[in-house]
Amino acid sequence: MAELQLEKIGINREDKIITICSGNPIVAFSGEKIIEVSKKLALSDHRSLPVVDKKMQLVGIVSITDILNLLLSGGDMNSPIESIMSREVVSCESSETIEFVLQKMKISKRGRLPVVSNKKVVGVISETDFILATKEFSLLERFVIEDVMTKKPFFVLPTFSVREVARTMVNGKYRRLPVVENGNLVGYITSTFLFKHLVNNSFSENFLNQKISEIMTRNPIVVLKSESLASVLKKMKEKKISSMLIVDEKNRLEGIFTERDYVNLLV
Repeated sequence: MAELQLEKIGINREDKIITICSGNPIVAFSGEKIIEVSKKLALSDHRSLPVVDKKMQLVGIVSITDILNLLLSGGDMNSPIESIMSREVVSCESSETIEFVLQKMKISKRGRLPVVSNKKVVGVISETDFILATKEFSLLERFVIEDVMTKKPFFVLPTFSVREVARTMVNGKYRRLPVVENGNLVGYITSTFLFKHLVNNSFSENFLNQKISEIMTRNPIVVLKSESLASVLKKMKEKKISSMLIVDEKNRLEGIFTERDYVNLLV
């Protein structure tokens, strides 16, 4: 597997993580109802939120998956957020180095870590932040995206219902799913996009029973498998997207390259 040293892409491994993380994060508070936290999460365009007490001290983390799991099992959306949040949170201190936090993310396989200072949540570092922090792309020109992408990604059919796609995301822990028909890529759905629509439709049964083809992103941004890693990352950074679909000349799905794939290349 290819390995990319942080310095080669313009990131100083000794810099503090606070220099590249997102500050002033949206948070959920202890005691808030799940339905209210859902609205915050949908507005944030993130997959998870730190849960804090009145002093902004970290007490847990809640994700889209946690809420979808409750919804699909018929749970009470008016329950307090503590009933579904994870209490064992992998976090980092604002004074920790980028190199140390990168290794923590890779070992824990967590895509978003709350950043804490004096026991208070002051930011969140995500795998996508490493894409946004990349400044030097010349070394990446020699890598072809086909060699570093995830090949033959799991996909869903356009006839799947919103409920079926949500259940697939929960069971498979997928952040996003291509939509394929007769071998051709016809759309794309991310967990954040799906969740936002669910919240906007008040988690209604009618919406859950709709076909995913009615809400999916049509004509998603794609690249050919012959493109360089540099070219793909520049597009991801410019568009501020966390993944890229890879197709052949006939628009048949070949693979996907995600923020986690990139982080796993970094050393």
